[in-house]
Order: sequence, then C-alpha cells, then structure tokens
Amino acid sequence: MERYTQERRVIFVKKHYKYGESYAETVRKVHGIFGRRNAPNQSTVQRMIKKFEETVSIMDSKLPVRHRTGRSLDNIVTVSESVAQSPGTSIRHRPQKLDIQRSTMQRILTKDLHLHVYKIQMTQELKPTDNVQRQEFVNWVLENQKVDGNFSKKIIFSDEAHFQIDGCVNTQNCQIWGAKNP
Repeated sequence: MERYTQERRVIFVKKHYKYGESYAETVRKVHGIFGRRNAPNQSTVQRMIKKFEETVSIMDSKLPVRHRTGRSLDNIVTVSESVAQSPGTSIRHRPQKLDIQRSTMQRILTKDLHLHVYKIQMTQELKPTDNVQRQEFVNWVLENQKVDGNFSKKIIFSDEAHFQIDGCVNTQNCQIWGAKNP
C-alpha cells in the first residue's frame, strides 16, 4: 500500500521546484500544509524528486509478479497420488522419485494437502503383574530408606532406550504424514 496519494505527491514535487529545489525547505512547507505526521521527511522527498526526474512519474512502479511453477496444480495432484499410493515414503525420497524440489514438496504437503508430520511414540503396555512389581519396588525403597536416610537420593532413574538385534524399532527418525486434527 502506498503511503502518499498521487495528489500529495504532485504537491510535494510542485513545492520542491517552487522553493528553489531545496529539500529542507520543501519539507518545512509541506509540514505546514499536512502537519508533521502526514508529511514526508527529507530523504523521502529526495527519493520522490529523483524518481520524478528519472522517470517523469510520481507513482511507484509495480513490481513484477513472480510465477511459481513448483506448486502447480499438476504437481499438487502428483504429490497427492504419491502419498495415497505409498504414505510411508520419506520426505527425502519422494521428491527424488517425482523430480520436485524438497522445499516445494514440503510446501505442497503442508499448505496444499494440509498434511503434517507426526512422530510415533512407543508406550509400554501395562500388565496385571506390573502393579504388584511396582508395589514391591516401593516397599523395598522404603525399607532401605529406614536403614540409610539418604537412600532414595542415591537412586538414579534413566530414560535411556535399549535397542536389541531381534527387531525392536528405533522410532527416533520414524515419521508419518497425516491430516492435522482440528
């Protein structure tokens, strides 16, 4: 949005040439007409006059619109079909297969198809014997606490993960794309 209308810009240019082409004098006179808040500063007047002298125009030129071919309708449909056929394909491999840039693929998935990454979280199933084992552990800690007053402070709990050769899944890098819940 342009700050100054065409009429105001014409007044700025007229005042500039009327008062001997002095930028400071132009600013002072324009302040008297429009007030300090609605008048340009000296550097703005300089840019307007320079533009007027170079292009014989007081209005800002329109910037060319950049056409984005990456997120075309064809590419969106192609990615949508690819996700429907093989939803488990990674964000690295899918653009290679479809010959689309990775950043474009990311934008199509999130902005056009409204799909977002979800990380799988593995949880442990609670079994009926778990409550008994937990109660035994608490009783053991309480007994040793009576013997050594600082025993409970000497216990270290860790959230380390153990991965076995028998096929346990490392979910650290496992991501699934799906629609975001409202």
